[in-house]
This record gives sequence, C-alpha cells and structure tokens, in this order.
Amino acid sequence: MTLKNLWTCPKCGRRFANRNQSHSCGHYTVEQHLKGKNSHVISLYERFVALVKQCSPVILAPAKTRIGFQVRMIFAAVSLKESGLDCHVVLSRRLENPRFTRIESLSPRNHIHYFQIRSVEELDDEVASWLQEAYKVGEQKHLPK
Repeated sequence: MTLKNLWTCPKCGRRFANRNQSHSCGHYTVEQHLKGKNSHVISLYERFVALVKQCSPVILAPAKTRIGFQVRMIFAAVSLKESGLDCHVVLSRRLENPRFTRIESLSPRNHIHYFQIRSVEELDDEVASWLQEAYKVGEQKHLPK
C-alpha cells in the first residue's frame, strides 16, 4: 500500500492524498455504523469487506454517513441501511450497467458508480471486479505521471 506522502488532518487524523483536502472532520468508527443494525445487514457488510480485502490491504475510513475504503484515496464506500447496503465504487471510466442506480462523473478519470446490495448473492464476481478496478483508482494508478 502506498501511504507515503499522505496528508493527515491535524483535527480528525484522517489521511488524504491531497494536502488540506476538503472534508467534514469527525471521529467515527465502524462499530458506530454497525451498532443497532440487524444481522442480515452486518453479514452483507462483512462479505463486502471480504471482497474489498481481496484487492490488497486497505484503510477503513469511517465518516458520518458511510464507511470508506482507502488506499491513497477512497475508492469504494458503503452505507448500512435497514434493508442492506448502499454502495459506490470510483472507476476511471464511465461503466454502463443496469445494476448502477446512478453514475456521477467528477472528472474525465473519476466516475462514482452507485449501487445497492440487498442479498449476499448480489456480492458476486461482478462486484468483485468493480472493486478490483476501483482499487487501482484508489492507488491513483489511473493518473498520468
């Protein structure tokens, strides 16, 4: 994992690829996100994390409304809902797929793809491939040198 040159916010301790990265400071934990959630949602979250960890080591970056997964930058995130997970992956290309509920293009090389997970069967090879591709974005390997 390439952690060199990450800037650490002096207020909240979060690490970022860019110095003085805009964010909402706060101290959040995974445990806070899991508290009070039903066993179905927790099992979906655990399976999602297992798929993420197949990519390589990651930093868990819990925020107020979601849990992010970071290498140099956050490449995926989940929000735990009553019926499942609201997720996103950041890809370097716009990938059309009926499973995406929305795609937000931030720049020519950063496209946020939103999707929902309601059953463990949905955490399949396709989601794993999105995470593998997004991990490279998290490493910033998609950027020109």
